[in-house]
Amino acid sequence: MSKYLVACLASVLLFLSGGFTASAEGLHREEVLSLVQDAMKNQGSISEEVSTKEAIEGKLDKHFTGEFIEKFVQANVVEVDGGYTAFGSDFAPYYIPFFSYDKNTEIVYGKNGDFIYVQEEFQDTGDGPASMEKHVESVILKKDNDVWKVMDVKYESEKMK
Repeated sequence: MSKYLVACLASVLLFLSGGFTASAEGLHREEVLSLVQDAMKNQGSISEEVSTKEAIEGKLDKHFTGEFIEKFVQANVVEVDGGYTAFGSDFAPYYIPFFSYDKNTEIVYGKNGDFIYVQEEFQDTGDGPASMEKHVESVILKKDNDVWKVMDVKYESEKMK
């Protein structure tokens, strides 16, 4: 009788908790930030060697959605002797921003648990050869086949809510 009661109680708790699939709220801040940092390292690693386009796309597939990979490759991957690579730059499109990964980096969970927004406000850099006005840089994560992946990188004037 007690085994039956424990099984019923466990079933009810599992049902109430939403099962085993984690929603956006199920990812802790540290996990989200780690995922974004790993994606940034992944992007940077493609400039370390010359590869085929397929190898680059395959490497990026671990952290990025297919649509994002298409945009990133089109904007940043270039043909060189023996294959393809990406030349890094401080202002290259679709690269993960240089977040501080501290209290200034905000995590906003989408209303339905479908998206996670990682964002940080960057202040006006003032004078200099590469100055920037105050702006917000964001990474948008989306579940792709039960895996959280980067679906977009945005440079905006306002934070996502």
